[in-house]
Amino acid sequence: MKHLLAVLLGLLAILTWTFGGTVIELESYREANSQGLCHVVGVDYSADGQARQVREQCLAAAKSSTGPFGHILHALHLR
Repeated sequence: MKHLLAVLLGLLAILTWTFGGTVIELESYREANSQGLCHVVGVDYSADGQARQVREQCLAAAKSSTGPFGHILHALHLR
C-alpha cells in the first residue's frame, strides 16, 4: 500500500510539473474572468464577435495578484 501511495504521489508530481504552465495560464484566465477585469458594460459578447475576441485577448494577457503556486494549489483544490 505504501508503494502504491508513493507511485501515485510521484505521478501527481510529474503531471503537475508537466502541465504546470497550462494550469497557471488557465487559472489566471479564470481569476481574471471571475473578477471581471476585461468586461465592458453594455457590450453583448454573444452577438459581437470582435468584442468577444478583444475580451479573450485581454483575459489571456491579464496578470493576477495570485502567484503561480497559488494557482496550482487552487487547481488542485488545496486552497
